[in-house]
Amino acid sequence: MALGAIPTVTAAAQSDEQAIKLVLKHMFDGMRARDTAMMRSTMVPSTVLERTSATGELGDPIPMGKFIDRVGAGTGPGGDEQIEKNPKIEVDGPLASVWTNYTLTPGGKTEIDHCGVDAFLLRKGADGWKIFHIADSSRKDGCKPIK
Repeated sequence: MALGAIPTVTAAAQSDEQAIKLVLKHMFDGMRARDTAMMRSTMVPSTVLERTSATGELGDPIPMGKFIDRVGAGTGPGGDEQIEKNPKIEVDGPLASVWTNYTLTPGGKTEIDHCGVDAFLLRKGADGWKIFHIADSSRKDGCKPIK
């Protein structure tokens, strides 16, 4: 590989990382606004959420379509999930993973309800980067605002 190719690879990786961050921003902006179309635009229809409790129990997979429907059916502002500004992003061609701490403040509330880690898997297709799997942990203790 010629040394001249390194900046191109780095620029492509940075471009992918920015695009991935934008997908996550749109998903969480959609959640806050209860905008189901915005949320759906960030993921493939078969996306599932798997949650790990504070005790390590793995819950049943939740189809994100059902989760999005619940968010949309609520009243008032949606939940405010905040993630780190610089999450850990790994990209290999059309596959990416994101690992980030998060906090969740319920809609209309001012105090954090719970926190943990979000893990996302994304794929890059003709329609850009889309989430195809989400997993998270959840705890009530030690939650601090994301900076």
